[in-house]
Amino acid sequence: MCPIAEIGSDMSKYFFDRVSNERAEYDFRGRLFASPESARQLAELIALDLEIETDGRWSGWFVDVRDVYGERFFTIPVREPELAFT
Repeated sequence: MCPIAEIGSDMSKYFFDRVSNERAEYDFRGRLFASPESARQLAELIALDLEIETDGRWSGWFVDVRDVYGERFFTIPVREPELAFT
């Protein structure tokens, strides 16, 4: 495994890209997590944060979680603001 991908034996780097059908905003920094599940939890929080934007500009987008090799682990949808609280 690449030394950038894993620090020690317990941490892996994950990236949180915001993507739509028209474009993508890539996360070039990434974050270290002990498990993919922990990365998924952050992606869900990011999607929720985008959902509560008052103008709804992020609805229809997704938060893609990828590793340093570009493998997608999760895709979390960003819902419309009024659906975020149901």
